[in-house]
Amino acid sequence: MMAEQSWLDRLFQRPWGLLVLALYFAAVAGLQWVASPTAELDQAGQLVLSQRLNWGYTNQPPLFTWLTWSLFQLTGPSLLSLFVIKVGLLTGLMAAVYGVCQQLGFHARQRQLALSGMLLLPTVIWESQRDLTHSLSATTFAATTLCCGLWAVRRGGWWRYALLGVAAAAAMLSKHNSVVFLAGLLLAVLVTPSWRTRLDWTGAVLAGVVALLLFAPHALWLREHAQVLDQTLNKLDHGQSGVKRYVRLFREMAEGLLSFVLPWLLLAVPMWWRARGRIQTQHIMVRLVASVLFVLVLFVVAIGADSFKGRWLFPLMFFLPISLAAALPDVSARAARVMGVAALGMALLCGVVMPARLVWAMPGAAQTRQNLPMQAIAQQIEQAAGTMPGAALVSNHLIGGNMRLWWPTSVAVLTPHAPWSEPLPSTVLVVATEADLRDPDVQAWLLRVTGVASTDMAWQPAVSAVMLHRPHRKPFVVQWARVAVREGVAP
Repeated sequence: MMAEQSWLDRLFQRPWGLLVLALYFAAVAGLQWVASPTAELDQAGQLVLSQRLNWGYTNQPPLFTWLTWSLFQLTGPSLLSLFVIKVGLLTGLMAAVYGVCQQLGFHARQRQLALSGMLLLPTVIWESQRDLTHSLSATTFAATTLCCGLWAVRRGGWWRYALLGVAAAAAMLSKHNSVVFLAGLLLAVLVTPSWRTRLDWTGAVLAGVVALLLFAPHALWLREHAQVLDQTLNKLDHGQSGVKRYVRLFREMAEGLLSFVLPWLLLAVPMWWRARGRIQTQHIMVRLVASVLFVLVLFVVAIGADSFKGRWLFPLMFFLPISLAAALPDVSARAARVMGVAALGMALLCGVVMPARLVWAMPGAAQTRQNLPMQAIAQQIEQAAGTMPGAALVSNHLIGGNMRLWWPTSVAVLTPHAPWSEPLPSTVLVVATEADLRDPDVQAWLLRVTGVASTDMAWQPAVSAVMLHRPHRKPFVVQWARVAVREGVAP
């Protein structure tokens, strides 16, 4: 059957195809950067964590922080550099999805459904461009693992299986829950006869050994920092038991899945319904959906979870548009065109709204973290403090990361959630909001690292600045003090 080639498919078939997608992602990132010099929450966290190169940091794996640290060695702390990493990962994700389509032998219309469908997932087209870090990295490398896995099984060769192990390790070093996807992928191969018979078990073992060796240093770090995994598990457990635990769990899983796939689902369901009776349910990509969901349910039940967040599905179920395309080999040209046009419209809409939401200054306009005047606050504190000390204790990642953008690189920025401690100079700068100073955890942290209670610190006149593009809103206010660290305080 000759299939009409889609605009997106033609784009990828040309050498400059990926460049066009990269330019789109770069344009959206650039417009956000122009609209606001303030880093979002996840980006600000990376600005703090990337001050050191460690085998682990917080309850998130270290790969994204390693990428950030590496680029900062060339550019210094930079919001623009963080956007460069984001653009690279988004472009890599789309390239990996196209590679999967090639490995599965999709024709033009199937590729259209898969590639367009990716742009209709809100987590891809909105959340990833807005703030996501670890989840985006995990999804990009999960898609790379899928592509490498299909390639290795189809073509064989020890080096292809070794490459599969490298990709799998990158996924696990991006997000711990990637192991659910990896287990689901292996299960899907095993329950699909046409793929199971081609699986080279020696190669599969090699891939596993490579992945485990690359993951091992971080695993050892986790063993020495058990509290990190406890933080992750605590987010999944709200203390419910019995039937209520599972009712809440499966309700939240269903709600999360629904929110993850809209608006793509609004187009996918009619296509699926019209093709009933001709759906290829035996395809490995269709079985991959069931396999990952099966492993996911086993996983959350085994660890005793009673809550679930929809955003956790990103690295696990990103391939749903590919699975739809696999199930509909005779999809009509009209259906493929509708999906493509919808994807183009969604991309353009998000590209406009993403920066516009920051600069829209009408009284009723919503306020975002990127409207916080962090540059002005940092410059006011530096001017008032005079000579900056060698370390600053900041009450949260959002403020701390943004301060690092504007303060001298010689100032080490520490926050309550930074995973390391270090000997402090005799005098440090303490920066906090009033709300944070009322937090018992922040109070305990300041007392532990300085030996001085927050109530005994000589707080200077607060600094404030009007919100970016929101002059009618309440100014942002930050407290600061120069504190002499008491002798004998352990770092």
